Amino acid sequence: MPSRRTVLGAVACTLVTGCSGLSDDPSTEATATATPAPVVLSPADAAAVPETATVGVFSEAADDLEAATRDASGDVTAHEWAHVLRDFDCFAFEGTTYAVVERASGLGGYVNQYSVTEVDGPGNKSTVRVADLPDSDRRAAVDAIASGEHRYDSDEGGFEPTKSVYVYNGSYYTFTLEVTGDKPAEVTYVVEETDDDRCVALEPLSVDDAQVETLDTALQSDGESTVTGSLARTLADSGVGFVLRSGSCYELSVPTDRTES
Repeated sequence: MPSRRTVLGAVACTLVTGCSGLSDDPSTEATATATPAPVVLSPADAAAVPETATVGVFSEAADDLEAATRDASGDVTAHEWAHVLRDFDCFAFEGTTYAVVERASGLGGYVNQYSVTEVDGPGNKSTVRVADLPDSDRRAAVDAIASGEHRYDSDEGGFEPTKSVYVYNGSYYTFTLEVTGDKPAEVTYVVEETDDDRCVALEPLSVDDAQVETLDTALQSDGESTVTGSLARTLADSGVGFVLRSGSCYELSVPTDRTES
């Protein structure tokens, strides 16, 4: 059975041109030429990434993720990486397994929009004197009569008109419900620990600013992107099969038509 050193060496040889095989004898360890093989990054569906995969994350995302793991109540919805990690059932980071989960907040209330119309009289409806309303409701009713419309938000409370006719300055007004709508509960993402033991592994990458800029430039094109030079070597040496960048997941590979140097 090959040793772990031999297996890892074989993987590295796949991505670096001029790599010789590894053995258990340190004197025959692999060497690489100065010119690394190019690396292709192909857009990948995060939900399809196998749970045995290792996914590289860049320093900014790794720092944000580390902070999120220390605060289980922290809202990570604004982070692009959270939406990708949400597609993983779970992920391992710094020795612990986590998942990005949804957390609903708010009561999911409703909003009513009314039109305000002056009428000749109350008819057979009951009347309410605007002057008799509580201060805040009175001000809202006066503003609504002046503008001809009124909005009521159940979460905010305030003046909610009834079917009565409202009397103000000797005139009669009705509030007609024009639009009503339910307010969905707000859904946010948080990072929580899990007890799963088969999870995608996240690996922080040691990439400098120049390499990050090179990568971002390459990823501006649609479809597959190819990187070369030091960035290609860094990605190859990292041992990851995928990378997470700018809210997207990419699979790493080498061009099938490359030639050995």
